[in-house]
Amino acid sequence: MYSKEVKEYFENPINMGIIEDANGIGQIKNEICSDIIKIYLKVNEKNIIEDAKFEAKGCPPVIAACCAITNMIKNMNIDESKNITAKEIIEKLNGLPKEKVHCAELVIKTFKKAIKSITK
Repeated sequence: MYSKEVKEYFENPINMGIIEDANGIGQIKNEICSDIIKIYLKVNEKNIIEDAKFEAKGCPPVIAACCAITNMIKNMNIDESKNITAKEIIEKLNGLPKEKVHCAELVIKTFKKAIKSITK
């Protein structure tokens, strides 16, 4: 049902945790399936994402998508990172079942909220 990438990220998540001095935080709660996602960003004065972490309560694809995006955006310019799509996350995870595509979309929405919240 899930790719080996999804299973690996779920069993051994990367970038899970809190950034105490984050200057961008986004949070979403999905009322339908009770997923809760929180993404923390640490962006430097050159608009480079120095660190990204997440906290999540959700199914394996939610955890895996959080791992994938936080890994993808580290050391990326914030403006470039705004172009990342749910499709790219799904490709990094080697696919998701149709009924779980919304998980990657939720992670993108959470990430975009974190970007909007950035304070310098």
